[in-house]
Amino acid sequence: MAEMLAPAERTLPHNLEAERSVLGAILVHNDAFNLAAQVIDGRDFYRDAHRRIFDKMVALNERGSAIDFVTLKEELGRNGELDEVGGPAYVASLSDGVPRATNVEYYARIVKEKATLRSLIYAANKIITTAYEGEQDADLVLDEAEHSIFAVDRKSTRLNSSHVALSR
Repeated sequence: MAEMLAPAERTLPHNLEAERSVLGAILVHNDAFNLAAQVIDGRDFYRDAHRRIFDKMVALNERGSAIDFVTLKEELGRNGELDEVGGPAYVASLSDGVPRATNVEYYARIVKEKATLRSLIYAANKIITTAYEGEQDADLVLDEAEHSIFAVDRKSTRLNSSHVALSR
């Protein structure tokens, strides 16, 4: 039974290249923000710096501001987060080598898929911990497990809806 548990040293699913490509595509082509935001939100990013950058992009978009290197750098600096995300050089490097800004939806779907897998792992670990504790009635543990899995499914619905829209 012990071999069924994931080793603690395993890295959670993520794709930093897809995360960077989403952010870079938005910096290169502002319309890419709306396409990405239909699929993901800041919580879907694995790297904290990428989450912070995307959240600042959201704030800029909500104010109707352009999202580019200058405005993003200013927004991050205003909030004391510029150095925490890697500094101006890192922010500028996001747009370097972006495969294609027009593919931002596909990059966002990769980010969302990895976030869904991480959510599933968190839910499964909580289920395992609760079951091992054995302090609750088995039916209650099963009910909570079911709710946890369905919550992950509801969050990933945006991914599936976006996939259908992209397939057309």
